[in-house]
Parts: sequence; C-alpha cells; structure tokens
Amino acid sequence: MLGRLVSGKKGKAQEYLPFLCVGITAVLWHAVLSVSVGDDMVYFKTLLDGRSILEILAHRYETWSSRLGIELVLIPLVHAPVLWRILDVLVFASIPILLDKLLEADKDLRWWIAGFTLLYPFTDMMSAGWISTTTNYLWPLWCILFLALHIKKAVREIPVAWYEKAAGILACAYAASQEQAAALLLVLLVLALIHQRGRKCRDNAYLCALLGITIAWFAAILLCPGNAVRGLQEIQGRMPEFASFSVWEKFYMGLANMERVFIAELDYVFLMTVLLLAGFVYLKTGDYRKTACAGLPLLVLLGQSVVRSRHVRFANIFVIPEQTTEWNFRSPSAWLPLLFLAVCIGGILCALYWLTEDRVRYLYTVLLLGAGFATGAVMGFSPTIYASANRPYIYQYFTCIFVCLMQMKQMQLVLRREIYRTPGKLAFTVLFVLMLANVADVTWMSYLTGRFL
Repeated sequence: MLGRLVSGKKGKAQEYLPFLCVGITAVLWHAVLSVSVGDDMVYFKTLLDGRSILEILAHRYETWSSRLGIELVLIPLVHAPVLWRILDVLVFASIPILLDKLLEADKDLRWWIAGFTLLYPFTDMMSAGWISTTTNYLWPLWCILFLALHIKKAVREIPVAWYEKAAGILACAYAASQEQAAALLLVLLVLALIHQRGRKCRDNAYLCALLGITIAWFAAILLCPGNAVRGLQEIQGRMPEFASFSVWEKFYMGLANMERVFIAELDYVFLMTVLLLAGFVYLKTGDYRKTACAGLPLLVLLGQSVVRSRHVRFANIFVIPEQTTEWNFRSPSAWLPLLFLAVCIGGILCALYWLTEDRVRYLYTVLLLGAGFATGAVMGFSPTIYASANRPYIYQYFTCIFVCLMQMKQMQLVLRREIYRTPGKLAFTVLFVLMLANVADVTWMSYLTGRFL
C-alpha cells in the first residue's frame, strides 16, 4: 500500500523497499549504540585470558550454563564488536525477509511485515549487554525462522539442498542450546512430523536429524550441573523466597509478568495484533457480536490507557503488576491481571477460530501461539524472571507477529479489496505511527547506552 503512495513506479526494487527500510533502521541503531556496558565487558571479555575456548566451555557447563552452542560464538565475538555490529545488522535486517519467504508475501504484505518488525522493542536486547543478549535471544530467533523455511519445504516434499541442510544443522545446534528456542523448535518439528504422518508422506531424515539435535540439547540442558549451580546461586542472590514458592505461585508470577509486558504497559505489537484480528473478524463475518468478542482485548487495553489515566479511582482495577515476590490473593489487584490476560487470550482464540475455516490449521495455529506464550509464562519458574527484564519475551513477540501476518495472508483477497479504503488506510496509519514512535525510542535509548549508564 505504502509503495503506491511513495511512488507510482513498479519494479523489483520497489517490491523490496520495505526490507531496505528495515536494513537502514538497523544500521542507524547499531551506529549509535555502545557496547561498553553489560555482561559483554564486565564478564565475557575476560574469559579468554589464559584459557582456550574449550576449557572455558567445559568450565561453564560444570558451573553455570548449558548454552555451549551460543557461547562458542559469543565469547570470541565480544572481542570483535565491529564484526558483531555487521552480523547483528544482517540478522535483524533479514528477519522480515525470512518472514516474507515463510508467508510467500506480496508487495503490500511486505510493508506490514517490515512495520511489525520495526515495532519490536529492540532496546530489550541491551538488558544484559548488546552482544550477549542478541546472541542469546535474537540470533536463535533468526535460526528458528531459517529452520521453519526448511520445515515448510519438507512438509511440501520440496527437496532441501545439501548445503541448506548443512546450514540448517548448524542453525539447530546453535539455537537449540537456548532453552526457549529449543522448546519452540521441538513443537515445530513434532507438528511437522505429525503432519507428514497424517498425509502418509515419506519420512524425512533431515527433520528427524533436527529433532534429534533438539532432543540432545534438551537432555544436555536438563542434566547440566551448571544450571543447577546457577539456579541455587540466583535464588540466594536475587530471590531467596523463590525456594519456598509453590507451583501455583511460580505460575502466577510468570503470567502476571507476561500481562505486565504485553497488556498493562500497552505493548505496540500486542495492540496491533488484537486490533487487526478484530478487524479481520468483522471483514470476514460482518457479525458485530463476533467482532465485539474478538475485540475484548482492545477493551482491556482501553482500560489500561484511558480509564487508568483519566479516572484515578480505577487504579486498583487496571493495575500494572509490580516486579515483586509478595502477593495478597484476596486483593483484586493480585488476580485482576490474570483475568485481563485470560480475556485477551480468549478474544484472540475466538478471532482465530472465526478466521480459520480449516480446523486442523486452527489447531496448529493455536499450538504455535501457545508455544510462544509458554516461553513467556515459563519465566515464572526462574528466579531471574525480573533480572532478565523483557528480553526472554522475544519469541512471544514474533509468534504473535507471525500468527497475525498469517491471518492477513489468508485473507489476502478480501484485504486487497478493503486495504485502500478508509479502514485499511487507518489501520496502516496506526501501524506507521507506532512504528515511527518505536524507532525513535529505540534510537534514543541506543544512543544513551554507555553514555549515561
């Protein structure tokens, strides 16, 4: 849509203009940010002093972490910040390209892909130092999207070249060493293999190999003595009361913090996702009651923004969950966030149900969305839930983005008719304004990194 507004010319270059915009923005962010703070400088940069990389990884596995695949790249990379900047620009700028390939998007949908990518709060990647955070979260996300392309080919019985398989195995070995990424890969691979079985397709040795690597990493993560040591140290140093929490309290902490990140703080990605899904329901069904049901998350977000700021007496209803370990479950402020989260999830599930005619596809979509949400909820079982800030939610962000774009792709014929009318222009204007606000915020916060911290 914006391509027609920018220029009346058509051509290959114009079709890929959205990705160029993402690339330019990524270059801007990496040009102004500083890597002089965080774990990069105070810890990882000192690890190679007098020891080999294999000695360091063996020691890390015994005393701290099972993310050996990631740290094999991270530890040398902190000594080459210029190389990291180049690689990280390429990683971030190519994420919308991978989404484009997965969705088989046209030139109009590419603007939405680029807009959603630039809605992601990239400053989440500086919370433990830019290099260590991106290599632990952003790069595994890229690997998941890259492997999803291979899974898509395998499901369609399209041959995967040997060099693609080699790259895929390396990507899997890297990403699966991160716990949340391993869980998402496990879901994707199992669903793909079940789908192949259901269609009586021939077994795919490549997918089985990827699944084997993922399961092997899961075993390494569960058996890693360093993870147990780290857990005890984190409990003692950050959250001593965590040792006495029940499963329910850990689950509550994870859900409440997830509600804070995406709902109470009015996240841009979540806002656009629920807004578009409700609009799609109306365009497809023309039913006001279904649209109202799908739009319930917008009512919650309205309460969080307008009502809470305009009517102070509602502060205890539309509350932002605190980063705390003490809760009074008799107080509405403790359980209302879970109610709001349930309403939002229910609204999204209803919207997807009405938008998806194929019930098998609906089930797969719900499982994918559920896996993304689970990566956020599971943080309640970690004593570092608050110390980790918002960086672990990157997988939930892009799961929401992908599901929303997938529904947009499915409604392509309807949207082509509606997109240039007032509702379509208004929706894209909202996306564009929020995107500009996020780009400006990330640029400013990136500039401040290392200068006033």
